[in-house]
Amino acid sequence: MVNLQDPRVLRTRQLIREAFRELLRNEEFEAITIKDIAKKATINRGTFYAHYEDKYALLDEITEQFFYKRVPGQVMNAREFTAEICDQLILLAYHYIVDFYQICRMDSKSIAALVDEKIKKLLQQIIEGILSKGQNFDRHQIQIISAMIGSTIYSAAHQWLNVEDNTRTDLLINLVRPYVMKGLEQYDSCGKYTNGSPAAP
Repeated sequence: MVNLQDPRVLRTRQLIREAFRELLRNEEFEAITIKDIAKKATINRGTFYAHYEDKYALLDEITEQFFYKRVPGQVMNAREFTAEICDQLILLAYHYIVDFYQICRMDSKSIAALVDEKIKKLLQQIIEGILSKGQNFDRHQIQIISAMIGSTIYSAAHQWLNVEDNTRTDLLINLVRPYVMKGLEQYDSCGKYTNGSPAAP
């Protein structure tokens, strides 16, 4: 078990991540081997496996680190899911997709799907954290609502890449925010539908 506080360990992991990102700029994920990564990082294969189980674990870590570096402090510290927080999450998702796909060649649909699912999960976790602070929903309701909101935001942001004028993120926000916020407003402070119908247990 490596000591993640050891500066040498941190340096080695950084070398591995940088080597992997460099390889992803020029090669398809499936074509990249552990030997390729180790050679690029100037380490041996044994050292790689001391830090990562495989290249999928490495991809997972890079995806997560790349994501959290872009999360605004206002979002991380939010105690309520407001329209402004919703806007920031929409922009975060869209710019993340653009930046990540430019840095890494995502020619493989299977790998793109892995990355997409990871980002949806990270969005869901952030939204869960906010809802657990500001709304009186139970744990199951928070999980379901967060999954729906995260999937909606990510799917819309991803689809926006195909829009002709996709730099107009203001238009993306104006489409997605009302949909998300109106759905959330269907619940009252007790976690029930505002029309009186009980929420699912």
